[in-house]
Amino acid sequence: MSDFSVTARLGSAFIAATAFAALAFSTTTLAASAPTVNEKFSDLEPAIKMMRDEAGQDRRDIVKANMLLTETEATKFWPLYDAYRDARNKVGDRKVKLITDFAANKDSMSQDEAARLTKEFFAIEKKKIQVKETYVAKMTKVLSSRTVARFFQIDQKLDAIVDAGLAANVPLMH
Repeated sequence: MSDFSVTARLGSAFIAATAFAALAFSTTTLAASAPTVNEKFSDLEPAIKMMRDEAGQDRRDIVKANMLLTETEATKFWPLYDAYRDARNKVGDRKVKLITDFAANKDSMSQDEAARLTKEFFAIEKKKIQVKETYVAKMTKVLSSRTVARFFQIDQKLDAIVDAGLAANVPLMH
């Protein structure tokens, strides 16, 4: 393997690993398996699973510290939170696949592949909004609107950290 192809592989692997690390923070320990990734990065799946498990607990701890729930509210909130994060994990899996597909082809992407990835990006964003809307409705049935709003503020701030990490480390397409 030439120095260039080793460097290119390492650069793409770095992009993929950065994406996994950033997305890991957006997940919970409910993820039973690593997400589907581009086959060029399949050797990283065990590491992804480990990062997700660790980062998911960190996210839960941050939410717990900032929600200010009573015991009664907590018994209603945490099962919904777990279901919400599970649904978001499924969306996150799609995003990992999208980013690894990009990383695998970033230097030689066809017009058709670029169009496919763009379409998938918007589909993922739409699904993320649908999940949030679904859980706002579920949560407001058993919790106050202020409590639900507080949760989604916290959730959005944590998502912004993830998005900033991705923006800083995933290069523009060539």
